[in-house]
Amino acid sequence: MLAELKVSNLALIRNLTLSFGPGANILTGETGAGKSILAGALGLIRGAKASSDLVRAGEEEARVQALFHLERPEDFTPLLSEMGLEPTDEIIIQRVIGANGRSKIYLNGSFINLNKLAALGEELLAVSSQHDQQSLVREAKQLDFLDIYGDHHDLLAKMNQSHRERETLESAIAALESEVNLGAERRELLEYQLKEIQKAAPRAGEDQELMDLKLTAKSTGKLNKIVSEALELMGGARGAGLTSLIDRLEGLVGRLSALDERFMPLYETATNAASLVADLSEGLYRISKDLGPGPEELEEVDERISLLSKLKRKYGPTLEEVIEKGEANQKILARLDSAAFELNKLTKALNLAITQAREAALKLRAAREKAALTLAKNLTQTLKVLGFPKLTMRIQVSPLEGADQNPARDVGEIAGAKGADAVSFLFCPNPGEGLKPLSKIASGGELSRMMLALKIAQEPRSDQSLVFDEIDSGLSGQTAEAVAMKMTELCSRQQVLVITHLPQMASLPGRHFLVAKSPDQTGDRTETTITELDRDLRELELARMLDGAQPSPEALALSRRLLDHGAKN
Repeated sequence: MLAELKVSNLALIRNLTLSFGPGANILTGETGAGKSILAGALGLIRGAKASSDLVRAGEEEARVQALFHLERPEDFTPLLSEMGLEPTDEIIIQRVIGANGRSKIYLNGSFINLNKLAALGEELLAVSSQHDQQSLVREAKQLDFLDIYGDHHDLLAKMNQSHRERETLESAIAALESEVNLGAERRELLEYQLKEIQKAAPRAGEDQELMDLKLTAKSTGKLNKIVSEALELMGGARGAGLTSLIDRLEGLVGRLSALDERFMPLYETATNAASLVADLSEGLYRISKDLGPGPEELEEVDERISLLSKLKRKYGPTLEEVIEKGEANQKILARLDSAAFELNKLTKALNLAITQAREAALKLRAAREKAALTLAKNLTQTLKVLGFPKLTMRIQVSPLEGADQNPARDVGEIAGAKGADAVSFLFCPNPGEGLKPLSKIASGGELSRMMLALKIAQEPRSDQSLVFDEIDSGLSGQTAEAVAMKMTELCSRQQVLVITHLPQMASLPGRHFLVAKSPDQTGDRTETTITELDRDLRELELARMLDGAQPSPEALALSRRLLDHGAKN
C-alpha cells in the first residue's frame, strides 16, 4: 500500500507531502489545477521515463519519493533479492530528475536502473487512465488482462523460457548452416591460406627483430668485410687453410731438427707460429659472429623479411593479424570438420525445444480457454450493474494465424513468448446487434466501465495500489452512480487512488484531497497545492463539482446526501 508521497519542484508543485490510507483516496480539482502532475509523479514511481522539462523553472532538480508498507513482504522477496536487496516490509522509491538532464533512481537508499524500477513499480502500482482504456481495444492488451485474471504467471514463465531456448537453438543452427554452406571453394581458400601461413611459421614481433638485425648489419658491414677478407686469406673459416700450411711447415722443420740440432730453435719457432695462427683465426672467427650476419646471412634475412611482408600485405597489415588469421582459419576448418555432428546434435535439441514449446503453449491455451469462460461471466454480471442490462459478452481464444494447422508440432514452432493464441473480447451492448470486437463498437464511457469491471474481476492484491486517473470521463447520471457503487466495492478490499471529475466518485468513503492552483508566497509564480479535506470542506467541494464555484443550497444539500450515502456503503 502506498503510505506516503513526497513531491518537490515537479512542474507547478513546489513542495508537498501526502499521506494515503487504505480504501479510497480521492483527488479532485478544477481542470488545469495540477491533477495530471500528481498522476505524472505516480508514473515516475512506477517507472515512467523522466525529462528535465518536469523540473520546476529555476530549480536544479525535482524529487519524487514514495513510501510503501507491505502486508505480505514475502511476495516481493524474489524481486528484491534479484536487485541485491534484503527482504523488508517497507519500500522507499525515490526519483531525482536534474535540470541538466541527469536522473537518479534509489530503492531503499541503493541505486537501481529504470528497468528494475519498472519491474517493481508494476507490482506496487497499477494505473488505469484514459490512455489505458483505449489500449483495451487492442487484442494484445486483452490477452494480458486474461492472463492476469487467470494468474497464468507460471505458465507464461515456462512458455517464455521454452520460446527463448528454441530461438537460441534456431540462431545457432542458422549460423552453423551458414558456415557449412561456404562450400568447397571457400574451404579450399581457407586451407590454402592456412597452409601458406603455417609454412612460413611467423612469430609475433619477428618482422621487427629482423629489421633491427638488418639495421645492425649495415652499421657493421665494413668490419664484416675486412674480417671476411682476413679469414679468406687464412684459408676460410677459423683459418683452416693457413693452419694446414703451418702444420705442414712445423712437421718439416721438426724432421730437420731431428737430423740436425741446429734446426731445433727453428722448430720451436714453427711450433709457436702454429699456435699464434690458431689463436688469430679463432679470434677473428669469434668476433665475426658477434658482429652480426655476414653477406650470406644478410641475404637470408632479406628473403625472410620479404616473405613476411608478403604475408602482411595479404592477411595483415600486422604480423600479429597474420598469425590471428591463421588461427581463425584453423578454427573455422575444425568447425567445418565437426559441423555435421554439431548440426545433428543441435537439431535434436531443437526438436526437443519445439516439443516443450508446444506443450507449454497448449497448456497455456487450455488455461486461457477456462479463464475466458469465468472472466466473461464475471464481466457480464458487473457490466449489467454498470448500465448494460441487456449485455452479452464472450472472450474468444483462438490460435494465432498459422498456428492452427493440422500437425500439432506447428504450435511449438510458431509460439512466441506469450504462446500461440489470439484473444478477442467480443461485446454486444444491445440485443440483436451481434457480438463484435470492442474496437468496433465500444465508446469511451463503455471502455471506462469495462476497465473498472476488469479491475473488480481480478484477484485483489493486498500490497498493490490501484490508480484510476479520470477513467470516469463521459459518465453521468445512473451510470455514474453505478460506477461509484462498484468502485466502493473495489475500495473495500484494496487501496485505490481516484482522480475524478464526478461528484458520485468523489463521495466515496475515504480520504479526499483537493488539488488547487494559486500564486505562491511571492505572488510572482503559480503553485499547485494539495490539501486533505474534512467533512465540511468535502461538502463544499462536491457542491462545487455539482453546481460551480458558487453552489446553491440545493447543491450543498445534494453533496451532503452523497456523502451520507457513501458513508453507509
